[in-house]
Amino acid sequence: MAQNTITNLSWIFIFVLSIFIGCQDPIIVGNDLLDEERLNIGVTDTFDLSSYTISGERVVTHRPGIDSRTYLLGNLNDNVFGKISAEIYLKCQLSTSTPNYHLEQLIKYDSLVLVLAYDSTATYARSIAAQKVEVFQLNQTFSELDTFYSDTNLTFGSPPIGEVTTVIRPKDSISIVDHVTRKIVKQGPQLRIRFNETFGKALLDNENAAKNDTAFAELFKGVYIKSTSLDNTPFLYGFNFSDDARNTTNSVNKLIMYYNVSSGDTTLRKTYEYLINAATINRYVHDRTGSQVENFILNPSFGDSLTFLQSMGGVKSVIKFNDLNKISERLINKAELDIYVADLPDQNGFYPPPPQLLASRKNSSGTLALIPDIVQLINSNVNFEPVFGGSLNSTAQIKKYTLNITNHIKSALKDNTYNSDLYIGILTESETPHRAVLYGAGHSQYPMKLKITYTKN
Repeated sequence: MAQNTITNLSWIFIFVLSIFIGCQDPIIVGNDLLDEERLNIGVTDTFDLSSYTISGERVVTHRPGIDSRTYLLGNLNDNVFGKISAEIYLKCQLSTSTPNYHLEQLIKYDSLVLVLAYDSTATYARSIAAQKVEVFQLNQTFSELDTFYSDTNLTFGSPPIGEVTTVIRPKDSISIVDHVTRKIVKQGPQLRIRFNETFGKALLDNENAAKNDTAFAELFKGVYIKSTSLDNTPFLYGFNFSDDARNTTNSVNKLIMYYNVSSGDTTLRKTYEYLINAATINRYVHDRTGSQVENFILNPSFGDSLTFLQSMGGVKSVIKFNDLNKISERLINKAELDIYVADLPDQNGFYPPPPQLLASRKNSSGTLALIPDIVQLINSNVNFEPVFGGSLNSTAQIKKYTLNITNHIKSALKDNTYNSDLYIGILTESETPHRAVLYGAGHSQYPMKLKITYTKN
């Protein structure tokens, strides 16, 4: 009984002590902490910020040895961001076993079909849409050992060697008739494009192209793929060209030669599957003529109210901190930047904002580089999002990003040659179809805001 009484009195003492400490203003840390120094914590968010929009830079869409997953196709077109077209260059190669159809005596061509696996997570603006997809043969080859950017422009012939008009449904499985068994089989979401007979027969009849990749590449250098809307509906969709999606035994991505061989009174149905090469390139074409974004780029002062973000090498938002010197004598504990998504009609419903932002700065050579807050976490093999933030926080009223830029601000205060201008971009922008309109630094209700917690002297 005495033990219970002592325990209860202990809890009451702790409770009363917590109330006493919690009521102190300003926040004072007890004398027994930090060598008996009393810490006085202050917070300020009255900094002078300015913001504006700039054109983005080309992005890498193929880097040797990097396993990229999503490659985009389609078009967006509206009066806010203008036009963007996502196009694909890819090439095929022989499988680990070379074809033997050139050794057959009584062979008959059936069809040649390019099969591409959808990335069900990569649709943007709509979930499904009617599209005309065209495939053109390249006039020049390219190597998987080279780095390619989103402004790559390879030449191709005309007319197309294959095309299909269909409703793109990236999340729906399909049923096809198996060429060999003639049974109906269900397969995962995929786009199937039948090549014309002239090209298919030329490939089947070329004996050298069946022997090695060099001869095959001389005949078939690769393809350029574009997709256009049948009714001007904005729509971007993607394919999964990761290493596993291209090279595994049951991978969907492939170019399939269907053919028949006569043997007496029997017809044998056969196939040969070419692989999709690792050298796949996304090309992004931007045309901002007459758009709101163009107007804001040409008039940086407009960025006081709104700024813009777009992946795929589109546009970035720049934030300048004009009076950091007023806190130069303080010991910075934390610096957070709040950025609000603008609620514009017909935008956020069809064009959801990016789930994750990045922050960069220009280094001494003028090249954009991630800020120290992100670099340090990446170098430590730590997931940067829980510490840096930058993820979209949505409520019924607002959508907001909060970025922890403490080390960036500390670096700017410590080194007067350090460029503190912040360039806001989108994570994995080379394969992420997102965009956003943001409230600028001078917006009347939801301005960009820097909040710094510091130790008073």
